[in-house]
Amino acid sequence: MKINFILPPNGNHPVGGFKIVFQYANQLARLGHDVHLSFLNDLYPEKKTKLRVFLSFVKKKLFRIGRESEITWFNLDKRISLHFNVMFERELPKADIIIATAAQTAVWIKGISDTYGDKFYFIQGYETWAYPEARLVETFKNSITKIVVAKWLYDIVIKYSKKVYVIPNFLDDSVYYKHQDLNNRGNTISMLFHEEPQKNTEFGLAVLAIVKKKIPDLEVKLFGVFDEPKDLPDYVAYYKSPSQVKLRDEIYGTSKVYLLPSLSEGWGLTGMEAMKSGAVLISSRINGILEYACSEKNAVLINPNDLVAFVNETVSILQNEDLRLRLATTAINDISRYSVSNSTDTLLKVLSKNGKRY
Repeated sequence: MKINFILPPNGNHPVGGFKIVFQYANQLARLGHDVHLSFLNDLYPEKKTKLRVFLSFVKKKLFRIGRESEITWFNLDKRISLHFNVMFERELPKADIIIATAAQTAVWIKGISDTYGDKFYFIQGYETWAYPEARLVETFKNSITKIVVAKWLYDIVIKYSKKVYVIPNFLDDSVYYKHQDLNNRGNTISMLFHEEPQKNTEFGLAVLAIVKKKIPDLEVKLFGVFDEPKDLPDYVAYYKSPSQVKLRDEIYGTSKVYLLPSLSEGWGLTGMEAMKSGAVLISSRINGILEYACSEKNAVLINPNDLVAFVNETVSILQNEDLRLRLATTAINDISRYSVSNSTDTLLKVLSKNGKRY
């Protein structure tokens, strides 16, 4: 089968949604499929005049060749074909299947010829950061078959579309597993740094500052794709764009706790990565996280922005080894159910449900 994933412009830095698509692409290539990744020239091509889009195209093609025209942060299978800075449909390969991977790309593929493949829309979150809610909902109403990563997204999208399938997100077992011993970990907490307000990073840092007063030997490992934020306290180490191996071994793998204070998540991939690596997830009780985390069974879930509860629960985990080890061990076993092979098998079945067998 020839499958073409349509993605937003490539920034060549770690993005959770891109990572899921890349892992699907690798697995499909291993299974013998002809896989293509096509990155749009602009995130909102429909908002620009043809002249502005063309000038942007020329600028990127002629003057910005380099990091935008390569993927260095993820190990893609060499058999996958890459297409950067796509502006016109004629730049796409003809395929059996074409899959939009974000709201903006769904708008773009809606207008291209059906000769480029049967159309699917892969929905990884309720992307009101991409479009106002009413405009986002319009992308659910088109006739394109929808694939969502979580049950809560299914409950929304099914109101507007007849064909919606749920395929849960996953981890690559060859990358994320308990590589570091659960015992003898220091009082270390890891957390994602992100500038998106929904990630609630400032609140997370406030929690950590209070925990530090109660746990004097606390160390924090902060990571993200952005430059190191200014004025971090000396107990916080920052890792910019760490590799998946460094995340597993040096960040999650040395942490007793992974703090996830977000207000909204499509899935919350970092939470699952941390759990599989042996860190106890302490998270806001929100959609996405609830797909795989169960409070007091394999994680600790707290109402968003409850500062007192976040501090108390974090201190409790750091001070109670029996509780930490029980939650961490259960989490590792529970997250093992979410494998790339299982989700890819389901994806292939969904892609064949349009009445065609490739």
